[in-house]
Amino acid sequence: MVVSRQILSSIVVGAAVCLGVFLVWTAALRRKDNVTPGSSSLTTSQTPTTEESKLSQQVAGVGQRPVIPSKRSGVEKKEFSAPPSPKEVATEVHKRIASGLDTEIRKATNGLYEAFFQQLSLASTVQEKVIDILTKDQKQLEQQAFEAAQSGNIPVPPTPDEIRSQQEQQNQQLRTALGDAGFAQFVQYQATIPDRLIVDAVNQEGANLSESQSQQLLQILAEARQQITGQSSITQNLASMSPGDAMAIVQQQQAVLQQTVGSRVQNLLTPQQATALQNVFVQQNILLGGG
Repeated sequence: MVVSRQILSSIVVGAAVCLGVFLVWTAALRRKDNVTPGSSSLTTSQTPTTEESKLSQQVAGVGQRPVIPSKRSGVEKKEFSAPPSPKEVATEVHKRIASGLDTEIRKATNGLYEAFFQQLSLASTVQEKVIDILTKDQKQLEQQAFEAAQSGNIPVPPTPDEIRSQQEQQNQQLRTALGDAGFAQFVQYQATIPDRLIVDAVNQEGANLSESQSQQLLQILAEARQQITGQSSITQNLASMSPGDAMAIVQQQQAVLQQTVGSRVQNLLTPQQATALQNVFVQQNILLGGG
């Protein structure tokens, strides 16, 4: 809200008058306190003292003399500054949201690769570097989406060539951080992440798998997935397909995976645990658009 010059001047004048009255009242109290106890009466003079005269003149002249605004502090100046624009507000809100989102993404990524970090006994600095590399593209996509929304445009998804280029760049950065042997183990581990997520989801469904069951289910899932994707040369070309065609291939592979795994866990899982596994597959099918 913008305060007019007239209102601001009135406020300053009023404050000055109040200050003068307060000073007079304080001076009177001080004089009263300084009276000697032995005096039984006070002699009042009709002629004010020099100090009182000056003070009275100062109070009386407050409303007559032009008020010279005092230098305001940085905080006071900020109170009267123009409010931020909608764009500035949106940018500040986005920074806060992006910061929180980045924290969550890094936390989730660390959870996905925690077993890999332990497997290689990686130092914390190397772990942070790997997480930086793995989350870089996600942060860029989020920033691009925000900038597109600010300009009123629809975010443009990366082309297959751009995806391949980003993947190659990421692989090179990971190879530099982990070394050739470490990167080879990373690739093997990364291929099992979808199956690790399934095992975690089954436990969240209340299956309460033992450590032995979890490891065996993970192995069954990984082997079945490798057989299904290894038999199809189409899988290698998913990045070059249209989104619709690629999704159709993934849905077909998911259906075969569900059937293959279901027949292999009969002697491993209890009926309740097997039901939990099937529920997870159904949820994945829905997410993939398979209904």
